[in-house]
Amino acid sequence: AVVSTQSTGGHVKEAFRLLSKSIIRVETPDINLEEDINAHTETEADMDTEEGDNLRITFEEYRKISNMLILHMREFEEKNKEGSGAGALKKQQLVDWYLQQIEQDIEGEQEMIAKKIVTEKVLDRLVKVDSVLLEIEGGSEDPAVDADPYLVVHPNYIVE
Repeated sequence: AVVSTQSTGGHVKEAFRLLSKSIIRVETPDINLEEDINAHTETEADMDTEEGDNLRITFEEYRKISNMLILHMREFEEKNKEGSGAGALKKQQLVDWYLQQIEQDIEGEQEMIAKKIVTEKVLDRLVKVDSVLLEIEGGSEDPAVDADPYLVVHPNYIVE
């Protein structure tokens, strides 16, 4: 066998071919927002789903939405450390803020409603499945008040 110290175009092509076959691609599955939340909260049997469809989003979309919400919450907590609520935002405030951020990408009322539902489900998953957000309930006897709890980012969570 002849050993050469020079790399040729053929060597580069063969190296590329071997590397592209050997690299393992890790793909993350889509997030089923309905299934994951229902599996962790059997008591919430009355969750509203449109026509029984499973609500799915890609992992990348889930990560984008959750990171935007979490970063906004962290900024809000920093600005409002003092006073009542101690920097916590209500769930509906977060949903409204997110929809304002993406309103230029939304075309029509149906898409706005769909984005609102997805955002609410992402927040539910961040609380009930991922334990990234914590709910702070007001301790009120009124169920309407507890339906919109304050949310804070878990102190040990680090945004990736």
